[in-house]
Amino acid sequence: MNKKAEIFLNYLDEKNIENVFAIEEMPNDDWESSIFRSNIDIGGNKLPVGVILDNSIYGMIRILIAPNARTDENELAVLRVVNEYNKKYKSFKYYFDDKGSLVLDICILSAEGERLGDLIYAMFDVIINHLNESYKEIMHAIWA
Repeated sequence: MNKKAEIFLNYLDEKNIENVFAIEEMPNDDWESSIFRSNIDIGGNKLPVGVILDNSIYGMIRILIAPNARTDENELAVLRVVNEYNKKYKSFKYYFDDKGSLVLDICILSAEGERLGDLIYAMFDVIINHLNESYKEIMHAIWA
């Protein structure tokens, strides 16, 4: 396990945050990535979340908003909605992945050895508040 992942795991232990994340280490990964998998509840919908920590200066929180969301009919409407959020919120971005799923990425800058737990949980707060306000609008554009 890389140093940032160890520090985050220690943070979870110190804060008595148990059974929230499943931890996966990526085999044969040059960056020694560790993924802390969980989900967040937005309006009764469980959205998969991964906190990705590696040996780079970056960490990532990735949320799957909607799998296979992009269609020829809805692509422009969804892009218009999420582009407004991308312009407004500089700490994260929405995009369609190669399979057409709608994804939200939150980039976290960190130096080696830096404690990330409080920052990660602060970003979770921001994202959960944002999604509680925006999820219905996004899904409306996807289903339209």
